[in-house]
Amino acid sequence: MPTRSARLIRLAPYLLAWGLGLYLAGMYMSNGIQKFDDEGFWSPYFARQGLPEWFRVAIGVIETVGGALLIIPPLATYGALGVAVVMLGAATMRASGGWWVDAAWVVAYMAGLLWIAWTFRKVRWRPVPPFR
Repeated sequence: MPTRSARLIRLAPYLLAWGLGLYLAGMYMSNGIQKFDDEGFWSPYFARQGLPEWFRVAIGVIETVGGALLIIPPLATYGALGVAVVMLGAATMRASGGWWVDAAWVVAYMAGLLWIAWTFRKVRWRPVPPFR
């Protein structure tokens, strides 16, 4: 039987990934919901970039749903990969505009998302035994 410290060491990456996932879930769900507001910051931002309104809403849906999936470990890989694809586009847009510091931050968030996806890649649903 493994010792308590051995179990904690084995679980540490999952606990850290879940903690980071909780933080990023709050951030992406908040930002995703803001993208639905026609009068908010994101509407004119997307328009200035020459992107259509439906694209802003689609990004909002992906960020909101992906952020929610980050909270559930068996689904975190899917949420992290979905949001990472959006972040790849965001980093490209910022880099092409010469906003290198912003692009670096987006790449850092994307690296965190990819680490979460890698950590939870083998986590599956397990049936819970009924109470006796």
